[in-house]
Amino acid sequence: MAYTYRLQDLFALVQTKVPTDALAANFRRVEHGLLSVGLKIHCLDNGEKFDKLIEGLGGASKILGVNHYKDARASLCLVLPPVGSATAATQLIECIEQFIGSPIFGNRQIQLQLCSPGQLSARASALLGIAFYLGSDTLRRYTQADLRTTFQFDFNHPRGIRLVLYDAGGDFDRDFSWWSSCGAREPNLPFTNGRTDLLLGSGSRLDIENINLVATLLVHSEYDGYWRVLGQEFSVEMEALLERHILTGLLAAPWVRQSLAQIGDDDRFFAALQELVAYAYGESTRVKQRRLLLFERWRDVPARPSGILEEMQRLLSKYRKLIERQSRFISQAGEPA
Repeated sequence: MAYTYRLQDLFALVQTKVPTDALAANFRRVEHGLLSVGLKIHCLDNGEKFDKLIEGLGGASKILGVNHYKDARASLCLVLPPVGSATAATQLIECIEQFIGSPIFGNRQIQLQLCSPGQLSARASALLGIAFYLGSDTLRRYTQADLRTTFQFDFNHPRGIRLVLYDAGGDFDRDFSWWSSCGAREPNLPFTNGRTDLLLGSGSRLDIENINLVATLLVHSEYDGYWRVLGQEFSVEMEALLERHILTGLLAAPWVRQSLAQIGDDDRFFAALQELVAYAYGESTRVKQRRLLLFERWRDVPARPSGILEEMQRLLSKYRKLIERQSRFISQAGEPA
């Protein structure tokens, strides 16, 4: 990630309008052994609401000029230094919202990108992208323009048209706690570089929490972290969910662009994404119609599955509770060391 300022500089600037003491004191704190969180803010309008913020941090040439990557439609891409948790990431966005006097969450003129340390495999990247979409509190339709970036055809780091992206070899902050498989709390992440990013669109607080949870489970599963067993179990349950809805074929699509990408992979991915979107919208409509029918016939009607969207939300809730419960037990027992 390309940035030339410290978060402490941002806190000092924002402090003129918004209290940041609590966030500044805890922004590197890792919660429940989850991964650290990086964010990028792509502004699709003229970006003037960010002028004072960018000027206060050192000016456009220093803050924006070092980053050649952005949404192809964006006037600017503001890269935020990583923080230790989804909670800190949400609080950071809220502080910036108050400083610029404009919403970032749920804003159609803002595309958020969440960056997680650790480069996931192709199959895990597919699970991450699908879990994000189905677990979000916002149903989205996509055009290919929504997923085009300035690195789409970049010679050195082509990223194609994708929801999930690998990093382009930028700065990498390892100084966040990592819970290893042996139960030790290591002071640094186990990778020297490599991220898996996800384009949220007009993202929400819940999106950040969900992506951080799923990315942690999958990264720990693939990099032998403390939550590897839960990560493996989550993958099994997620694949079973897709199989119940006859969507297992989505996992074979190229959700992230790899070095051996072939001609037509963009179209293959986008077709899979459109299939997921159509199925989710169809399920949402069917659930609404069934609820209306039950309301009109308020009697002893047998419960039925609530659809793939609620199933996904229940799955995410289950694993969030498992991690929180087990991490509280660890804290009480004094482990990881």
